[in-house]
Amino acid sequence: MNEVARDLPCWVQVDREALGHNVRAVRQFIGETPLLYAVVKADAYGCGSLECARCFLAAGADRLAVSYVSEGIILREGGITAPILVMGPALPTEWEALVHYGLTPSVATAAGVARLAAAVQSQDCRGFAVQIKVETGLGRTGVFPEAAGELAAVVRQYPELDLEGVFTHLATAATGDPRYVHHQVARFREAVRRIEAAGGPVAIKHVANSAAMLAFPEYHFDAVRVGTLLYGQVPRTDLAGLVAVREVWGFKTRVAHLAVLPPGHGIGYGRTFVTRQETKVAVLPVGYIDGFQLEPTAIPVSWVDLIKILGKITLAFLGWRRLARWVTVAGQPARVLGKVAMQFTMVDVTGLAGVKVGDIVDLPARRTVTRATLPRVYVGAAGEQVGLPGA
Repeated sequence: MNEVARDLPCWVQVDREALGHNVRAVRQFIGETPLLYAVVKADAYGCGSLECARCFLAAGADRLAVSYVSEGIILREGGITAPILVMGPALPTEWEALVHYGLTPSVATAAGVARLAAAVQSQDCRGFAVQIKVETGLGRTGVFPEAAGELAAVVRQYPELDLEGVFTHLATAATGDPRYVHHQVARFREAVRRIEAAGGPVAIKHVANSAAMLAFPEYHFDAVRVGTLLYGQVPRTDLAGLVAVREVWGFKTRVAHLAVLPPGHGIGYGRTFVTRQETKVAVLPVGYIDGFQLEPTAIPVSWVDLIKILGKITLAFLGWRRLARWVTVAGQPARVLGKVAMQFTMVDVTGLAGVKVGDIVDLPARRTVTRATLPRVYVGAAGEQVGLPGA
C-alpha cells in the first residue's frame, strides 16, 4: 500500500518519473532545434499543473503553455519563472494581471493589442513578449491570414511590445485528415508571409500539437506544443510506437466495506441490478461527484456515428465485457454493479481471492473530469508527497 495515500479514501496518483521520461522521449523525437512547449492547461489534464510544470521543465521542456490567464497566475505564484504562453484570449479585466505576472499573451485584435500596450505602459515594462494567434480553420480565435500583416503592424507600433511569435491550432491532426492539415498550414504560411513583410522576421512560428508533432514532422517549425503525449496518451492509434511514452496517471480508491448479499437482492438506486446468486460486494468510497463513470454526452454527427453509438449502448446493456464497467481490486478485475452513486460504488468481488477492507482499487476514468479537489499523490523521482491542484 502506498504509505503517502494510506489515509485517503480516493486520490489521483501521478508518476513524476514517467512525466520526465515523456519529455525526454519527445525531445529525442523532435531533435534539439524546435522549442518544446509543455502544455499544462486544464490543471495539466487533471494531473496538477504546478507539479507537472516543475517536472517538465526539469526534464528539458523549454516553455509552458496554458489556456487562461488564471492558469498562468497559478504557475507564477508557485514559483515557475519559465516563459508561459496564454493561448486563449485575455478578458478586458485580465490584462493588468497578465502583465504583472509576466505571461506571454496571444492577440488577435487591434483592441486587444491596445489593452495590452496600455497595461505594459502602466507598469513601465520594456520588450514585453506577445504572440499573434492566426485563425486558419479551427473556427475559434485568431486573426484571419489576410489581416495578419495589419495586426502585426499594430503590435510593432508600440515600442514596449516585442512580437516574438505567431501560431495557429490544427483542427484535424488528431482525427487523421491530412488534407485539412495541409490546408491550414498553407493558410498559416500566408499569414506569416504577411506578418514578416510588414516588419521583419518572427522568431517563433508554431502549429504542431501532439498529433501533428508525430504525424507531420515537416511542420515542427520553430516550436511544438505538446500536451496529451506528455501525459502518456497517444492521440491516434496509428501513431502508437513513434514515441515510447509512459502512463503517468492513476485514479485510485480503496475497499471501504464488504458484504455478502443473498439471491434476489437489489443493489444501488433504482434496483437496476438484482443478484441472481449469493454475491460478495465491495463498497468503494468514490462516485460520480469524483468523476468516476462521468462521461460527456455523445451527440452523433452522421447516421454512421449514430449507429456506432447505439451499438455501443446496446452491447454495454447486454453486459459485453469490453464495454461493461470494470475496476481492478487488488490486481483483479471486478465488475461495477448497479448505478454509480454520488459518493459510493459497488463492485462484484465474488470469487476474488483475498479481497479485504482497505485494499487499493484502480479506477478507469476520464482524467480531465475527475474532481479538482481530489488529492494528487506524486510518486517517484523527488520522493512522494500529497498535494492539491495549484498547491
